[in-house]
Amino acid sequence: MKQAVFKPEWYVSPEYAEYERVRLFEKLWLAAGFSSAIRNNGDYFVLMIHGQRVLVHRLGGEIVAYVDACPHRGGVIATAEMGNTRPVCKYHGWAFREGRELTGVPMASQFEHDGALRDRSCGRRLKPLAVHCVGPLIFVNLAEQPLPFEEQFSAELIAWFERMGQTSAMIQLSFKCDFNWKLNAENVRDSLHPFFVHADSFSPVLPKATEAFSQDRMVRLRPTEGEDWPRHEMPIPALRELSYVWTPEFDEGSYWYDGLLRRSLPQDRFVDMLLFPNTNLYSVGGRYYGLQQYLPTSATTFDYRLSIAMPQMLRRFDAQPLLTSIARSERHVIEEDSVILRRVQQNLAAMSQRRFRFTQGDYETPIMQFMRYMGGVVYQEPQPGHH
Repeated sequence: MKQAVFKPEWYVSPEYAEYERVRLFEKLWLAAGFSSAIRNNGDYFVLMIHGQRVLVHRLGGEIVAYVDACPHRGGVIATAEMGNTRPVCKYHGWAFREGRELTGVPMASQFEHDGALRDRSCGRRLKPLAVHCVGPLIFVNLAEQPLPFEEQFSAELIAWFERMGQTSAMIQLSFKCDFNWKLNAENVRDSLHPFFVHADSFSPVLPKATEAFSQDRMVRLRPTEGEDWPRHEMPIPALRELSYVWTPEFDEGSYWYDGLLRRSLPQDRFVDMLLFPNTNLYSVGGRYYGLQQYLPTSATTFDYRLSIAMPQMLRRFDAQPLLTSIARSERHVIEEDSVILRRVQQNLAAMSQRRFRFTQGDYETPIMQFMRYMGGVVYQEPQPGHH
């Protein structure tokens, strides 16, 4: 065990949250949702990214994204979180071609008295955003010049996206969390916590992991002096290294709907795709896909968006009752984590202004790589040497 990589201030300070907005959320590719959420022309959903209202919209057979703020006085194209609409501002009726250029203004004489200027858009438009679709997923990027998608995600991970195929029925729910978003992003990278936090939920379906845990006996420690803790010596990882997949063996038996689905991902595996910075994408035996998004609203709060989608159906059936049941179970597991993470947030806030040394272990290497990147690239703090 060694001295922790992180600082408590990272989880409570608005200054660090602002670094994240500029150097992370407005720079990197972010998973927006499943394309099956917007099947028909005009379908849309809203994604809030650090206060910016992003509209993901299917228009004319194309999926586009733009900031939902009219260049007139900040009106909106969409008044609900998802639905179907034309790209027309609901405040004063300004119309935009495919979510981009301004093409029509009702009662234009009231906006421009000079008839010679009345039909000129003068470059007014909605702010478009870059979109990348792969497999069943939509990604968006808020940067003026987005980095190549392949620079953020490895070829192996992209191949997993493609292998998922398209999704069919889906359900989405959102709820507020009163702790820093990074605690959840780190928690899903923590391979030991399920044995303590989710013992009843996970033990029956992850037999090999449970067996390995039961054979690794507790070590009784002897008191020793701890004045000079070593640090984990590791370079700042490359961006592409921060997103990865792991596939523990999984055994949940069989269900009545198994033969109704095209299960393109392994049926005996829990396929977990950790997508930096703020997304957890997973397949549960190929039966359904989960998409967890952690969307910051402040330094100490975030919106948790959970989407559950079925793979393609071999024979259509009403999946909504099933999806509701799955979402209820997933929500129970999330709350098991949240009970702990709320207290962690309280402790980090209390210790941020006090001298206190935290500890991390070798198994936390993926978490420490996450933290090392945040500290060195996002917060641009000097990286400590060995002590």
